[in-house]
Formats: sequence, C-alpha cells, structure tokens
Amino acid sequence: MLIETFLQDLRIGLRVLIKEKSFSTLAILVLGLGICGVTTMFSVVNGVMLRGFSFPHADRLTSVQFIDPAQTNFFGVANQIFALDYQEIAASQRSFDHVAAYINGSTVNVTFNGTPQRYTGAYVTEHFFRILGVAPLLGRDFTAEDNRPGVEKVALLSHRLWQRDFGGRPDIIGSSVRINGRSAVIIGVMPPGFAFPVNEELWLPLFNEFPAVPRSDRAAAAATPAVIGLIKREVSLEQANLEMSAFAQRLAREFPDTNKRFHTALVQPLIQAFTPRQLQGLLYSMLAVCVGVLLLGCANVMNMQFARATLRAKELAVRSSLGATRGRLIRQMLTESLLLAALGATLGVGGAYYATDLLLAAVRNLPNPIPAYITFDIDLTVLAAVVGSTVFAAVGSGVLPAWMASRANPVEVLKEAGRGNTSRTISFITRGLVVLQIVITCVILIASLLQVQAILRQQRLDYGYDTAGVMTARLGLMDGDYPDAASRRQFYDRLLLSLRASPEIAAAALTNRFRMTFSGNGRIEIEGRAYSEDRERPNVNFENVTDGYFDSLGIRFREGRDFTTDDLDTRQPVAIVNAGFAQKYFPGQSALGRRFRTVGNNGQLFGPWRTIVGVVADVRMTGPFNNPNVEDVGFYVPFYAAVFGPVTPEPSAAKFGTIIVKPRAGRPEAFANALRRETQKVDANLPLYFVGTPREGIDSFLGQNRVIAILFSIFGGVATLLAAVGLYGVMSFSVNQRTQEFGIRMALGAEPSRILGLVVRQGGIQLLAGLAVGILLALLIAQLGGQGLRTSLAGVISPTDPLTYTVVAALLGAVSLVATLVPARRATRVDPMIALRSE
Repeated sequence: MLIETFLQDLRIGLRVLIKEKSFSTLAILVLGLGICGVTTMFSVVNGVMLRGFSFPHADRLTSVQFIDPAQTNFFGVANQIFALDYQEIAASQRSFDHVAAYINGSTVNVTFNGTPQRYTGAYVTEHFFRILGVAPLLGRDFTAEDNRPGVEKVALLSHRLWQRDFGGRPDIIGSSVRINGRSAVIIGVMPPGFAFPVNEELWLPLFNEFPAVPRSDRAAAAATPAVIGLIKREVSLEQANLEMSAFAQRLAREFPDTNKRFHTALVQPLIQAFTPRQLQGLLYSMLAVCVGVLLLGCANVMNMQFARATLRAKELAVRSSLGATRGRLIRQMLTESLLLAALGATLGVGGAYYATDLLLAAVRNLPNPIPAYITFDIDLTVLAAVVGSTVFAAVGSGVLPAWMASRANPVEVLKEAGRGNTSRTISFITRGLVVLQIVITCVILIASLLQVQAILRQQRLDYGYDTAGVMTARLGLMDGDYPDAASRRQFYDRLLLSLRASPEIAAAALTNRFRMTFSGNGRIEIEGRAYSEDRERPNVNFENVTDGYFDSLGIRFREGRDFTTDDLDTRQPVAIVNAGFAQKYFPGQSALGRRFRTVGNNGQLFGPWRTIVGVVADVRMTGPFNNPNVEDVGFYVPFYAAVFGPVTPEPSAAKFGTIIVKPRAGRPEAFANALRRETQKVDANLPLYFVGTPREGIDSFLGQNRVIAILFSIFGGVATLLAAVGLYGVMSFSVNQRTQEFGIRMALGAEPSRILGLVVRQGGIQLLAGLAVGILLALLIAQLGGQGLRTSLAGVISPTDPLTYTVVAALLGAVSLVATLVPARRATRVDPMIALRSE
C-alpha cells in the first residue's frame, strides 16, 4: 500500500514538475550547482585525507614519530627520529609486523651512457616495499645486506623512468649506472604508477648511502629519516603509542643532548602524517564553502517553493475539501521536492565527474604536482555523501513550504484567494531566508576574496631584487665524487672562476638558499644581552653566500663591505646583516663591529661570535612565504661557514648549492645552455637542475595556490549569483502579493517614487541585517581561526582586512540594489484599476 501510494505521488509529482517547466528547470539547476560543488570538493577531501592509500593493508599503515608537543610548524608538531633511534626500534619493537625508514624528495645524480641527469629519489630500508605490499615488476627488492655501508650500491627504477630514459629495455636488470659518483647496479623495476612516497623515480638503500652516525655528530644526524610501520592486526594505535612513547622517554633520558625535546611518540594512520594540518584546514574550509553554496541553493528553492505554494493555494484547498488529509498533502509536496533534489543530484554528479577530472588534470600539470597516489574519484564514499546531500536538499527545501501550505484553512483560502495570515507568515519566512542567504554569501565572499588577494599579493611582492633579471640553478655534490669539504670547496672555487671568466656573464655567486625561496632560520643572541630561556632569543633568517652575491642580485650596501675570500671562520667569523636586522637590534646606531652568535639545540649548541662587517638593503629571504615563528629580518654568513656549532679546523662546504649568474646581455631564460656548458667544463658528470629565473621558481611554488584562488573565485561568484537570484525572487513575490496594496496607494495619490521607495526599503533592511550578521560571523571565524588562518593566507593579508570587508559589503549592496530595482520598478507601473479588480 505504501509503495503504491509513493508511486502514485511520484507520477503526480512528475506531471506537476513537467507542467511547471520554468520552476522545475531553475530549481534543478540551482540544486545541481550546489550538489556539484559539494561532490567535487568532497571527492578532493576524500582523495587527499579520507580514502587513504590503495595499497594492500592500507588500514594498517602507520607513521611513527618522536615529537616535541611544544613546537609546531606547517606540517604539525615538530618531530625527529635519528637513524640510531630507528635501529633500536626495529630491533626490539613488538607492535608492528615490520617497520621501515626512508628519506624522500632527495636529489639523485645518475649518469647513463655518458649523460648526467638529476632525478628525485628516495632512500629506504629493507621491508619498505613489503610494508606497502608492493613488489618489483622486474627483478628483486632490497635486502638487509643491501642496506649495509660499504657494499655494492644497488637501485630500483620507477616504471616511468625505465620506459622514458632507459627505453623499457627488458635486459635492464644487472645493468651498471653511475649514481651519486659511484657505480651502481639496477636490481629491479617497480610496477606502473608506483611513485611513493610522493613522486619519486628511483629508490636506493638508506644506510648504504647514509650510515647511522653517533648522536654526538649533530651535523650528520640532522637528516633524520621518517618511519612507517605495518601495525599488527591485534594491536591498537593506543597500544602502539604506549610502546613507542616508552622508547622515546628512555632515549630522552639516555641522550638528553639530542633527544630531550622529543620525549613523546605519535603513532597515527600514515595518510594523516602525509596531510599537513594547514592543508587539512584549507580543504575543510573549501568543503564548508561548498556546503554554504548548497545551503544557498536550498534557501533559493525553498523561496521558490513558498511562492509556488501560494500560487497553488486554491488547488491544495480544493484537494483538502475533497478529503485529502494534511499528511497526504505534505507527502505529495515532499515527493516533488525529492524529485527535484534527485534530478539536481543527477545533474550535479554529472558535473562533478567533469569537474574532478578537470581539477585533477590542473594539479597534475603544475610544476610541483600533487603526489601520484592522490586521485579525485567519485567512489562509494563520495556517492554516499551525494545521497546525503540529496536528502538534505529535498528536506531542507521542501519540508517547511509543505508544512506551511498544508496548515491553511481551505474555506478561508477559497474565500480570500490565499491572502491572510498564512500568506503574511510565508512572506516573513521568505524575507528571513533572504537574510540568511546574504549572511552565507557575505562569509563566502570574504573568505574567497581574502584567499584571492593573498595569492595576488604573493605574486606582486617586492622581493628586493629583480627576480626576472638573473639565472639560477641548483646542484648537488655527492660523496662519490666529493667525499669531503675540501673537495667540495675546490669545486665551488673552480666553478666561480669559470663562470666569472665567461664573457657572457656579468656577475656570478653561490648561495645555499633553495631556489631563492627558502632560507634557513635559527635563534641568535646579541652580545651584551641576557636571555633567561631559549624562547627569548630572536628567531631570524640566515643564508650562506659567496662574495659577489649582493652584486649579482643588485642588492645595495647601506654601510660596510662585502665578503672576501679571506672571510673564513677559522680566521675571523663575520656576518652581513640586512637593514631590518640592524634597525631592530641596534636602533639609532651603526651595526658595524657589533657581535652576535647563533644558538641551536634548544640553547645547548653555540656558534662563534660573529662580527658584523656590512649592512645591506632588505630582501624577502623566505621568498613568497612567511613563517610566523620567525622574525622578518636576517643575516648572511660566508658560504664556507658553519652557521651552528663551534668553529672547525677546516672550513665547511655544503653538498648542495644554488648558482646565481647575471648575464651581460639578453634574456636570462636564454642563458640556460650556456650555464650548463660552463658547469660541465668543471665537472662533466654533474647535472644542473631547477634551472631558471627566481621568478619562475616562485611561480612554480605558487601554482597550486593559483588553482585554489580560482576555485574560491568560482565559489564566490556562484554564491553572489544565488544570493541575487534569491533576493530578486523574494522581492518579485512580495510585489505580486502586494499588488492590491500598491494599487490602492496609487489610487489614493501615492507617487510612483514612493512605491519604489517602499520596495527598495524592504530590500535594504534585509541587506543590512544580512551584512551585519555576516560580517560579525566572518570576524568571529577569523578570531577562532587564529594563527592557522593567518598561515593559510601566507601572512600577506590579515583575516580582518578592512578593505576586504568594505568591498564585500559594497558588492553585495550593488547586487542587492539591482535585484531589488527590477521588481520595484514593476511595482510602480501597476495600473490601479487592474490591481483593484485582481484577486
């Protein structure tokens, strides 16, 4: 009986919706738009954070970290596990079937058939692939023997690398190549599509390349591996955390110099460790915006349902008089709402399939693409969310109109043609819904405009030098070719001599800064000032540079001198500071001759006292990014100086460096091949990578942000459109309901301008109420968001930026005025005689 009644309601509902084509089409489009947005963003959240990995036993994959709960960064809490820590865990833990350590995103120099290439690789221990449940397509996996220092180097290739650069040779297993300056044997090829942890192209044994070192050797131990495990089926995360915390606490007691801060363990699902907290917040914010758009759509359709219910008042009254129960009428109208929502969901899911493919292609083609394991599929989880959104849309847009329409008195409706208390109540509700729409739109627009402005401001930042006027390139000197600091210094010196002797180059220098974006940072103390605890010491930026660095970038000296080749820490430790540093710590006086030193390891490791020999103009040492935990000032030390720790007998020399050259003529982009030629004159087996201008490097880092800005722009535009449609609909409904009133007013002598003012005033009251609540809500969200929200805006714009709030208010005011004026002008053209005769 229930099924028959439902099918009957369904048939009636279809006939009604087909008959009312304009209403049905608009309602389906509005709901489809909202459901499309929610489906698309939920598929992104699901792909990045919820679904996890596609590996076998993905639900048992965990990350193991020793953390410092008091210190946080973009990725979450600060953490580290030394190689020796990992080896102790691996030898005696009982919570996991296997554990493995890895270092990913590493530069690997490979020479094959005389051609040097740089690849992104990962160094892993045995059991790494076994934990993931992935076996090589060809060849074999790593063994414990492969991970011993001093044995023959071996490597596994990705399927893409094998096909692209090795021609898919079936006899590749056993071939010899030169990796990081040493001969290596290829022992396997991984399956197609495998690139874990991020987008790696080959894998090498971890401890063969980086032998475990004593904890006292802090400089070597700084590159700590990440640890993953396959938790046992009968062990919970809580139990694993207890065991790992016992390890962390014991190591903190036994080795306080290195492990004291990291006395707590964090065992969590691996997918959570791969998703930085700020990214989680951003994704959930975007999902919340899409839900807001769906709410706007539901409010719009609800308003249309109210208007439609008023027009159908006589029909419903007749049906009620003929015996239809109130429940029957409500069920019929809800069935119609469900049909609208279902058709809207069908349209929305179809649009979401296209949108997710488009979005995935966009982020895959970025200079810094998302990890290969992330896909935006519309799977069962997403479809379940679609069903929930559909039911929500049907109930949210249909229940109240159906309930209000069903409670009208049939006799009164037939007598008064639908006007009266019910109609006035509906009018009050629809106006309230418009206020709600303006509130939601206001919050969405403020969030969207803040994100868009943050991206635009990052792109227009003044970096203090011409980012398009120089060419930079990154290089890595590996132990096979450059086993010690002396050999690396010799290479760098020869490279600079070669570059500076070239007639094509006006200036050349070296820095340790990564792609002219990320500088180092650390705490310092100024000579003559007392600090009771480490957190009182300033945390500032620093950079290692050679002489000629400031000349190459066109950075002016305010006072003092540049570095010289004689500036070595073994003679006299010196530094150059920027103007901000000098003004902040030596206000009103010269900084020349003043001294400071670096402080590391939580106040336990002190560098030498450095004498300031120069002050230069300010530049953005962190590129387009901003670290709220670091002062926006910095210093420079000679390229061969060790920033932290005591002076060593021999000057240091980093394994990685960035070349900076200023061409004498022509565009820097056309200089890439010349730069490679000059470098290969010094070392024919050394590949350069990230070759380009600093502007290109900055643009590559901001690529994903631009996609986010475009998405927020779309959200804001859709929200504004829906708000305008909602306001227009309500004002039109109000004008239609008050036709007789306007006719009487005009018959009694009211001017059209007065009628216009009445309608515009009603729209203005709704606008002001919505703006007041919306702005207050946005300010509350900004307050609750705190530092995390400021970080997501890159620190270049405040979440409470007055201009943004003013622009949003003005935009909504203009949109509301246009949406109100059209029905208002129609009200002024009412013929009093026709209005008085109308029902």
